Amino acid sequence: MIVPYSKLDSWEMNATLFQGTIFIEENHSKKLSSRQEQYSAAARPNAMSQDLMSFWGYKFESISLLPEHWSLTSREHIESREDQVVSNYAQYCSIVRTGLGKIKMIIGGEVDAVLDFKPEDKSQPVNWVELKTTAAVVNEREQIKFERKLLKFWAQSFLLGVPKIVVGYRTPQGMLERIEELETQTIPDKVRQKGKYLWDGQICINFAASFLEWLKGVITEDGVWRIRKREKVPVIEVFKLEETGHGDILSQAFLDWRSKELAAYPTQQSASTAHVNGNGQITKPG
Repeated sequence: MIVPYSKLDSWEMNATLFQGTIFIEENHSKKLSSRQEQYSAAARPNAMSQDLMSFWGYKFESISLLPEHWSLTSREHIESREDQVVSNYAQYCSIVRTGLGKIKMIIGGEVDAVLDFKPEDKSQPVNWVELKTTAAVVNEREQIKFERKLLKFWAQSFLLGVPKIVVGYRTPQGMLERIEELETQTIPDKVRQKGKYLWDGQICINFAASFLEWLKGVITEDGVWRIRKREKVPVIEVFKLEETGHGDILSQAFLDWRSKELAAYPTQQSASTAHVNGNGQITKPG
């Protein structure tokens, strides 16, 4: 979704087609190796390590969250949060049904918290909250970095339907200075009206809708496919890794269940690349 404004990023996803639906997941081995490279890279002089800054983020979450609603949590637990051991293992995933353009999707992703109680009526929206930390904005350079971070904050929460983001601003030494609540839907306007206007949310949405529609016409047969964006390359590659099967993307239990529910759809072979221009539009190679 943010590809038009993230040319330096690299990522990989795996995909497979089953009964007319494309299933996509992150390439976990690529993500793990990228994270290891990031953490093992030497820090700039007088700069904190990636491990330490990650710890600050998890610590912010641990002191901001409660296991139950405030009224149901003991005073002892509330007052002992500062001494709790930080863990990055616990997570809560939300599954939402949404759409971009002509494409209908079901997305699963991690969310940090709920503001109050989850409604018993599942048709009602949930007041999810995303927690983020960032360096305090003290100069123009930090302002530019912050606006680029806001793009990722917004895209993640927009896709999962998270209405609120709580940002903790910290010093270079990791001391929390203040917090700010941001409404997800207002972030693009905030960047356009009060910031440097480094990105446009509508371009991101239009790009994602166009790419997914294009992808639907590319992945039209069985097998395992790779979707890849390489660093500094304005091209998204889509190519086949395995001619048959679904790899580790779909479990056998799921395949058996779906086979009982749906009839197989006809498939058609296809593969290509998507080029991203400066306006976030998809162009086909000549």
